[in-house]
Amino acid sequence: MKNMALRFNDGPEVLREARDTSDGTINLTRLLAVLRRRRRIIIWSLGVWCVLGVFYVTTTPSYYDATASVLLDSNIGRTIQQVSTTTSSSDPTTSDTEMDSAQLVITSDAVAQRVAKRLKLEQNPAFTNPPVSMTATLIAKVIGAIRAPMVWLRDKVSPTPPSGSDPDQTTANTTPPSAEDVAQLQQKEIAQYLQQRVKVYRIGRSSAFAISYRADDPALAADIVNAFSQVYVSDVLNANFTATEQMTEWMQGRLATLQTNARNAAQDAEKFRAKNGLVDADSIPISQGAVSTLNQDLSSAIADSARAHARVSALKAVVQQGLASLVKSGIPSGLPAIDDPDFIQRQRALTNSVAALNRLHTIGGASAQQIQSSEQRVEDAANQLFMSIKLQFEQARGAATLADARVSALQNSLNSAVGHDAKSGPAQVKLNALEQRAQTLSTLYQTFLSKFQELDQQKTFPISNVRILNLADPPQFASGPSAKLTLALCIVLGLFTGLVLAAIREWRDRFVYTADQINNDLGFPFLGYLQMIKPVAQTGPSYSDQPHRQRPAATTRDQVRASSLPVVGGNVSLYTLQNMRSQFTETLRNIRLSSQLTGPAGKSRVIGLSSARPGEGKTFTSLNLAALIAEGSASVILIDADPHRCGLSHLLGVTDQEGLLEVLSGARDWTQTRCQVANSKVDFMPSLVPADFSHASEILAGAAFKDLLTQLRQSYDFVILDLAPMGAVSDVRAVIGDIDQLVMLAEWGKTSKLLLHKLLTIDPKVHQKLLGIVLNKVDLKRLKVYSSEEDSASYLGDYSGYYSSE
Repeated sequence: MKNMALRFNDGPEVLREARDTSDGTINLTRLLAVLRRRRRIIIWSLGVWCVLGVFYVTTTPSYYDATASVLLDSNIGRTIQQVSTTTSSSDPTTSDTEMDSAQLVITSDAVAQRVAKRLKLEQNPAFTNPPVSMTATLIAKVIGAIRAPMVWLRDKVSPTPPSGSDPDQTTANTTPPSAEDVAQLQQKEIAQYLQQRVKVYRIGRSSAFAISYRADDPALAADIVNAFSQVYVSDVLNANFTATEQMTEWMQGRLATLQTNARNAAQDAEKFRAKNGLVDADSIPISQGAVSTLNQDLSSAIADSARAHARVSALKAVVQQGLASLVKSGIPSGLPAIDDPDFIQRQRALTNSVAALNRLHTIGGASAQQIQSSEQRVEDAANQLFMSIKLQFEQARGAATLADARVSALQNSLNSAVGHDAKSGPAQVKLNALEQRAQTLSTLYQTFLSKFQELDQQKTFPISNVRILNLADPPQFASGPSAKLTLALCIVLGLFTGLVLAAIREWRDRFVYTADQINNDLGFPFLGYLQMIKPVAQTGPSYSDQPHRQRPAATTRDQVRASSLPVVGGNVSLYTLQNMRSQFTETLRNIRLSSQLTGPAGKSRVIGLSSARPGEGKTFTSLNLAALIAEGSASVILIDADPHRCGLSHLLGVTDQEGLLEVLSGARDWTQTRCQVANSKVDFMPSLVPADFSHASEILAGAAFKDLLTQLRQSYDFVILDLAPMGAVSDVRAVIGDIDQLVMLAEWGKTSKLLLHKLLTIDPKVHQKLLGIVLNKVDLKRLKVYSSEEDSASYLGDYSGYYSSE
């Protein structure tokens, strides 16, 4: 048995359901109903994603991850520390900046090229021709197909240089590259590929970091990470050796200069001694002691002045670089050592701030606010350090000025002492000065020579600040693709995609499905559901062969109906008369009852049936409604009031009968154009309007149609008009003032709520005459998933006992 839910609206406003006044809380029942009616698209989406996941797992080659670990010691710059004590660091731990720098070195182009050259990757088929996933191939083809039109359009739009415009350039472009150029280009591409694929990350907060690489060949993955580790260690050794070599070359040049200066100074002293005959110690003047002391003080003052000016020059260079240089590059390399705890603390603050900012850029995933906050800390630390540098610069300039003044004072004192003793021993004084200079240069030469010997010994035993903790072994098991993880991800994506598509379809679904939508969303009365019924041919006795039949005796009110009428529609089955205990018939009874309760008692009424769009079943419903009403004691005439398509006349098989057009034009009286619908008590007035008739819309708008309805009211209890759809023509608005009630049919799941609301509210008379809305062609199986628990459609099974089997 077919089940159908009924929704009765049997009277005026007091019988109609109130508007939904629920608050904006989430209704789980409705949410589950949405999921239930959209379950197909959710299941379809889930199935598609699962199929894609299985396809990806079965077509993607296995890949392997290999990892090696390297330890970075804290004795960075040991070679320079051995040469100068000013660069020694009191912090024995490895800073974040050093770790970030080490990671950048590992992923540098030079290291990648050395790895590629060391392993001869251009000759390794496992590297040059790895297995390709079919999924990646399909994605690449799709992207290529999408880009092809754009490339073609770009080639068409971009101007092409004329041939022969630049012969030199054309000749250069057509010259084939040499084998060496091809090899270099290939090495560069391999290095870039390695840089993109290798991953370097710090292991926790330790001084060790891991080098990881993924490849389809486990041995290749292990070889690449081991080569990166070994090349990095070798690179650090080479860097230390290069730095030591450069320092050695500089010191060799400096030693040669000091040696020459010391030898020349000693020779000058001896020549002066021999020339002036200063060989007897007893000939030294009494003021020689004072001159010697002044010489020593002057030498010390000159050295202090030179150091002060060197310090001023170094600080001046830093100050001239400006604050922007500190923010961009951190602590400059030329900054002299300053024994000030506050200054050292600000240096460390800037170093840590720059390291934190570099770490955010290197790791990735940081928000813009975090990066902006880190940059602000770098600027603050740089500003504080720059102010300290400027202060140190001013102090150094003051110290340099004082040193110059001291040198000048000592020079004056020495000149005064020498002048005072000019008569007694000028030659001796000069000799002493020459000897003192020679001694100073000799001492400086010995100091540099000792440092040079230490540095030369350091070259023989190079020191590395890194060491390999673990080399990678070829992985025994593949890292992926993981079938469980892929399927789990596909299930999540499938459910998410299905829910999104379901939400989109639910949002875009603006059609009428339930009584709640008509009552609450549109604010119109609801009359009931009519399930999908297809008209079938008459299976019983046919009346088409009986052109006339004698009608029953006429009543006092309607003696004009006493004559015999031609019978039409013998091949049309009246569903409601054959299924009097059906859901379909109960809905028609509800329409009749609502009409009787809302209309004046004891008076005939004109009921018009219309729809929003063509093909929504108003003609079939009008015929069955008229047949149901006529089965009672009421007299009914059914008029085909759709002069545009004449659907009801064609349904009943009327082909040449005079009808509504002849009556309104005055050619025939309405009593001469009536027919009788076979197997019913319904009188019928056809409407056959020629196709070339251009005034079809004006037929119902004239006074003749109004007079016709007045006459029919006197002869019939119900006058039912099968009107044209409201959305196509204006016939309903033309006759709305002449009818008593309007029944609107809307096709279930096909008629838009917005269209229905617009048609019924565009004219206040239409809304005033509206008896209610009927949902036609309802899919009873799908109706349950749209109905709420307040709708009788949710309890279809409970009504089965009230209807006969159909």
